[in-house]
Amino acid sequence: MPGNDRSAATDVVVVGAGAAGLAAARRLLGAKRSVVVVEACDRIGGRAYTESHTFGFPFDHGCAWLQGPPGLPHVGLAEATGFTLVDASEPDGLLFTPDGPAGAAEGDAYDAAAARITAALGAAKEDVAADTCVDLADPWAAAAATWVGAMDHGVDFADLSTGDFGVYGPYAVNALIREGLGALVLRSAEGLPVRTGTTVTGIDWSGPGVTVHTTRGDLRARACIVTVSTGVLASGRIRFTPSLPLATQAAVDDLPMGLLVKIALATGGTRFGLADSTYLTRAITEPLPAPACFFFAFPAGWDLIVGFVGGSFGWELARAGEAAAIEFALGELTGMLGGDVRRHVVQGCMTCWADDPLTLGAYAAARPGRHAARAVLAQPLGERVFFAGEALGGAYPALMSGAHLSGEAAADAVLGHLGRPAI
Repeated sequence: MPGNDRSAATDVVVVGAGAAGLAAARRLLGAKRSVVVVEACDRIGGRAYTESHTFGFPFDHGCAWLQGPPGLPHVGLAEATGFTLVDASEPDGLLFTPDGPAGAAEGDAYDAAAARITAALGAAKEDVAADTCVDLADPWAAAAATWVGAMDHGVDFADLSTGDFGVYGPYAVNALIREGLGALVLRSAEGLPVRTGTTVTGIDWSGPGVTVHTTRGDLRARACIVTVSTGVLASGRIRFTPSLPLATQAAVDDLPMGLLVKIALATGGTRFGLADSTYLTRAITEPLPAPACFFFAFPAGWDLIVGFVGGSFGWELARAGEAAAIEFALGELTGMLGGDVRRHVVQGCMTCWADDPLTLGAYAAARPGRHAARAVLAQPLGERVFFAGEALGGAYPALMSGAHLSGEAAADAVLGHLGRPAI
């Protein structure tokens, strides 16, 4: 069989050292298979990226919440290596109207609107656009829809697939990592054979096994696991020989990258009377998709208020640049907390996944009616090219945990084709 090529120097090449690639590599190594992980970036982690040089304390530019099913190894790893898990299952939240803080009646109206939206999307019998299921005329319904669409899924509510919304499984864990989720993912890479600064330019699966062409030479293997984003797959930056089958190409097209922009504002110790890990949401009186920024204040206790902007307005703000994004976020936050905000914000930054050539967006979002594309993309090519990543996260798409689980699943599929060597 093609997958049993004995001339290959390595059993499996894994493309990408994000959560999916790291999980796949560890699974394969545990089964006594030889593995090489190649990563185009000069760091490990992909969209799990914590850095401390901007603010002097950890900031997650990408995924920040550890959420998912029981058995995630990251929980045990965090506990064993001194990371601090901060429960995020019941965060505080404040609502604001154009006239100031919302009252109890308005809070009840928001909760009711959010519940209506959740119920309507969950009850959808077919995979359709989310905005066809609910009435968004009410300002609180529009606010809830902005969270669900632009800020949760990275696409406008009108572009959200109800199939994508309805797939999510329950969370056995829902936590922030005070030292950064990206830092924890990086710790999970210890001992793995990762080659950073190695860009894959092509994957030849035309004969027995695969040849992975990189900027540092070719690698021969019996199989390959590709964990790059659907944005990179769609860009054609990796040339497949033969070309991707039409069904795979269509699946990639049906899973375009959504965008969530984070605009982080350091407050220099001022807390504005807010508790740690508090969400700030305002009523949406503008037509959707609204130019809005909602906030998460002082995550895990750090002196930072993180604004979220997603969907089409997220792409627009990313094109406008960091200075414009910070100014917009300051205006939104001032509208909520009052005119004293600007005096206390000492620094800001904007995440830039839109412009990152290794992602070209934040995470994949199925087009309405195309949720099934995730299952199509998961199908291997010729029993030797396999796909993994957050786009194939099963019941946890767009999450680090989903990427991790997809990497393990791809590794198991490879082992099913290659067999497990005698120990």
